[in-house]
Amino acid sequence: MKNIIFKNDSFAFETLRLLSETAYGMADIGEVLTTAEKIIEGDKNSWCKEWTITAKRLHHNADTYLKNGHLISARKTYLRAYNYYRSAEFYLHGNINDQRIIKLTEAGLTCFSKVMNLNNPVIEPVKIPYEMTTLPGHYYKCPHISKVPTLILMTGFDGTKEELYGMAMAALEHGMNCLIFEGPGQGEALHRQHLHFRYDYEAVVTPVVDFVLSLDGVDPDKIILMGVSLGGYLAPRAAAYEHRLAACVANGGVYSFSAAVKNSFSDSSLFDMAGTDPDKFNKIIDKTSANNAVLKWALEHGMFVFGSDTPAQFILEIKNFTMKNCAEKIQCPTLIVDSEKDKMMPGQARLLYDALTCKKDFMLFTAEEGAGEHGQCGAKLLANERILSWIDSELSNHLKE
Repeated sequence: MKNIIFKNDSFAFETLRLLSETAYGMADIGEVLTTAEKIIEGDKNSWCKEWTITAKRLHHNADTYLKNGHLISARKTYLRAYNYYRSAEFYLHGNINDQRIIKLTEAGLTCFSKVMNLNNPVIEPVKIPYEMTTLPGHYYKCPHISKVPTLILMTGFDGTKEELYGMAMAALEHGMNCLIFEGPGQGEALHRQHLHFRYDYEAVVTPVVDFVLSLDGVDPDKIILMGVSLGGYLAPRAAAYEHRLAACVANGGVYSFSAAVKNSFSDSSLFDMAGTDPDKFNKIIDKTSANNAVLKWALEHGMFVFGSDTPAQFILEIKNFTMKNCAEKIQCPTLIVDSEKDKMMPGQARLLYDALTCKKDFMLFTAEEGAGEHGQCGAKLLANERILSWIDSELSNHLKE
């Protein structure tokens, strides 16, 4: 798929990311295109400024709708405003002291809290017990009295629980409850609680499964875990040790996060230098990544979400994010999803699939069907249809066993 509006690969992908969410009312095509056209190519401050303007305009409109009793219009407008605030904040993590990070994040969360109250069904905010604190989550309860399957859904390296609204609403249509949560390194858990990423995500997911089993309307034998983007490592890593799952989905599958990041380096020896000579690595990485927008953002954001003081420290942290000696421990049926033109995690899904010894399936989305980008950006309806149908089939097979 050709870059949209921008030559800058990162800006183009983030624009496509917004456009893809028009499928579930989280953006509008005209709003995205007219905002993007005002942004200076490759200028992160310009990106932030223009998306903030659009988000604030919609936030004001939504407040007016709510005040005048137009509840449906208010919900829809708050939903888009949230997503534009999320996008406005996206490139700010190179300076963790930038006050816009807090302001935009909080404005977005305020908008989505309105969506939750106005949604049908109402989305319930939950706090999941975790170690000495809690994890934030959203519970979408299927409007049925009897117990039904429950999809536990989590994001990855840079997503949010709010951004998964469309997938959750689709799960409801398939007769499933959906619990979306944010763990260490993600969204609200990072911004408000300052919890940073950890590689052993079974320590995160097991308390979430415990919590799900305490909820009304949950069939304990039909709990499905799905992770998207880096969640394609986090979910299977957890499934290797958490065996109360009926199925696991990794979209897209990640065998080694470290190897995926290393692939972004034009010179792999520079990546290795983070371990052998970290001081030298830190001195030259800014110049080296200046012409690689995706790599530069990954390093800046990575330091932010891992709590790393230097780029080298971040690189060393992610070396633990591997499914080596873990993949074969997964016992539940597992779906590994891949996208043909995935530039962020190329080849990772197949490596993970090959390492599995459980009942497994591989689902490839292609460029020809408009779904070849990372996470099937631009083809969310197609992706959700196909993935949720796989889950439906696995649950049906579970009944026959």
